[in-house]
Amino acid sequence: MPVWAERLGLAGLLPFFGLAGLAWLGPATTQGPALVALLAYGATILSFLGGIAWGFAIADTRNGADLGRNAPLFILGVLPQLLGWAGLLVGGRMGHLAVAAGLLAVLWIDRRLVAEGRAPGWYGALRFRLSVLAGLAMLAGAFHGGVLA
Repeated sequence: MPVWAERLGLAGLLPFFGLAGLAWLGPATTQGPALVALLAYGATILSFLGGIAWGFAIADTRNGADLGRNAPLFILGVLPQLLGWAGLLVGGRMGHLAVAAGLLAVLWIDRRLVAEGRAPGWYGALRFRLSVLAGLAMLAGAFHGGVLA
């Protein structure tokens, strides 16, 4: 696994855990805003991950693969953004659960890309670790006892 990819990926977890920690352990006045920020951050990460799926599909098509082979990936690449957006609109516990589910669903896409040889093995290992940890942070937000949860 490239060291830079691992470090950047792990750095991307800092807002997840920082905001979840603040929601659970911070002063009452910061818990609600931390939950909102956690949901927003999770939704933006879902959008980013959908873009990665498109990147793999575009690269595969550019390398001569049939567009039909990549059509499902183009479609699946749009769904994370829609789920993140829906999570933001719903908000609260359901919004956090939607984003957590989205992170795990994108993990399924990433694992398939690796299994099909369309993504490197290290990518699957990195995505597994990041998706599980980010999903746990979103679940921490979902099950926080605060007003917005």
